[in-house]
Amino acid sequence: MIDSLNEIFKAFKIRAKCVGANTHRHFAYYDVELDPGTRISRIQRYANELAIAMRANSAIIVKPIPSQGIVRLQTTLRNADIVSFDELYDMYTSPSNQTLPFLLGETDEGELLFMDMAKNPHLLVAGSTGSGKSVFLHTLINNAFRHSNMKVYLVDTKRVEFSTYANMQSSTIAHVSNTYQEAMNVLEHLNCIMDHRYEYMAGRGIQSVEEAPDLFDNILLIIDEAADLMLYEKGKAFENLVAKLAQKARAAGIYMVFATQRPSVDVFTGLIKANFPARLSCKVTSKVDSKVILDRQGAENLIGRGDAILNNSAFDMTRLQVAYSDPAQIRTNQESKCQRYSNV
Repeated sequence: MIDSLNEIFKAFKIRAKCVGANTHRHFAYYDVELDPGTRISRIQRYANELAIAMRANSAIIVKPIPSQGIVRLQTTLRNADIVSFDELYDMYTSPSNQTLPFLLGETDEGELLFMDMAKNPHLLVAGSTGSGKSVFLHTLINNAFRHSNMKVYLVDTKRVEFSTYANMQSSTIAHVSNTYQEAMNVLEHLNCIMDHRYEYMAGRGIQSVEEAPDLFDNILLIIDEAADLMLYEKGKAFENLVAKLAQKARAAGIYMVFATQRPSVDVFTGLIKANFPARLSCKVTSKVDSKVILDRQGAENLIGRGDAILNNSAFDMTRLQVAYSDPAQIRTNQESKCQRYSNV
């Protein structure tokens, strides 16, 4: 394929050379060196034509890697295997240098991707129907069950996505909200918890829960389809509560995930984006949506079914395959554990 790609470059009069190629379970990527004076935008301009000429399974994502002096062309393989969260988690040990490791899936180079929620406290998530966004949210919940000192609050105005966890026998799931008013009540409740924690820490000379990791339970708030809440009565009250929580919650051990199918500027406003430093996007419908969620193009070229891009301080535009978690199986596993403990 290297020789074929170089021939394609010649045909399109792109002064560049493919110097390496590799494949993994889900991805194929090609490392390209540009001749002096060749712009990356020239490859981006012909990305669709290159994909057709290469008979690629999906559109090509062009990713500059300055540290290696190359541009990486990423595409996907046909008939990719499903990545099971439970299998991956049981197979590998979590990183010892992370305070609150969450396993997200596998990178395009076949490495496990663990995200430290303590250093990456608030996350924006976007993805159209069938993109794998919902699977990703369930994977986050599955991670939360692996931490004994974690409480999870779920908000789902569609009354579908998190219904599995309602009335569940688990000390991890604190509350499932299904209406705008319930969501507002949860946000006000968490703001009160945050203020109380700050008062408690101030009285003991503690600036952050990182100084005393076992002082409080960690709290994870996941809001699905945030667009419904942001646009409800123009959403200003909701947005203000979210922003207030996001600005101060990290040091109090409270972490937030804000997800939607429609990543417009009305949903991911400047105030929201300023307080959510990490972004994950599954496939979106347009370049505009990709720029809103990631501040760059690329997410519109993903293929769906858990193909995603993570952009945060530790992973710059890293492509991954989200690990699959079945919500019904999550509930069964957790209730089985609770039953075993109750019989001891």
